[in-house]
Amino acid sequence: MKINQNFFDENRSKKIYYDFISKGYKSIINKFNIEKKYYRDVAIPLALGLDRLSNKKPLKIYISGGQGSGKTTLSIILKHFLEKYLAKRVVTFSIDDLYLSKEDRLELAQNVHPLLKTRGVPGTHDIEHGIKIIKSLSLKNSKKTLIPKFSKEFDDLIDKKKWNVFIGIPDIIIVEGWCMGAKPMKFDFWEGPINSLEEKFDPNGFWSKWVNQKLANNYQVFFNMFDLSIYIQSNNFSEIIKNRISQEKNAINFSKSKDGYMSENQIINFVMHFERISKSMFRYMPKKSNIVIERDIKGRFSIIK
Repeated sequence: MKINQNFFDENRSKKIYYDFISKGYKSIINKFNIEKKYYRDVAIPLALGLDRLSNKKPLKIYISGGQGSGKTTLSIILKHFLEKYLAKRVVTFSIDDLYLSKEDRLELAQNVHPLLKTRGVPGTHDIEHGIKIIKSLSLKNSKKTLIPKFSKEFDDLIDKKKWNVFIGIPDIIIVEGWCMGAKPMKFDFWEGPINSLEEKFDPNGFWSKWVNQKLANNYQVFFNMFDLSIYIQSNNFSEIIKNRISQEKNAINFSKSKDGYMSENQIINFVMHFERISKSMFRYMPKKSNIVIERDIKGRFSIIK
């Protein structure tokens, strides 16, 4: 989907922002502990643009970006604003909610490669289920769609009885995930390990090639189902690691249980699983995406495309 220059209406966005504040929605703003400028300059202009495009029902959007870049926060804020202020019906979920169960990943680790025990890379999601969810939500006679939930604390799928249920057809679908929109690398991409994780566990590239092959298949079918793409651009991979560490600390602070969370070294090791694909996305996602949001080194956001 192409978006024109009228997608962002700066004057209307400012008026709506002040109206939004005056009508008592400060609780939403305070909940996420984000500066008001983010709502005024990023979230509300974006939501208003999506609202104008939502006559195509459902409008399907994905949000992509590195670990800890702010994808989940943006999707939650957009949902709040679109539902509470613009009376839209919105479905949001993460590609993380499509992870294979711990048992299935252990089976992959035993039968394919030990690194597949760790969730995250293409091949560790039930991407076919994701395709079915989007199809179900898009059907004119859609009655009920079950959307899975994954617990990072327990590193496993939540019981099906606790999955989210959406009735009917939404106006807007928002799916966020670190590899949304990623393209497979060329067949002969392998030139050796790029980090200590690959040096130790994948020196010959079997895991990297297997992941790339998975990315080339149904993941592309899934990504192509979306009408609009948003990419949150980080400066470099070091920033992604820093953001992911900060995200983990915040999650620990707000969690009743301290179980299931990672140390700084564990996070660095975890994020190295995604380094190869993330760095390739740096090169093409800004051009490929309909909308690009830049996150600077101080965690400030601005729409640059």
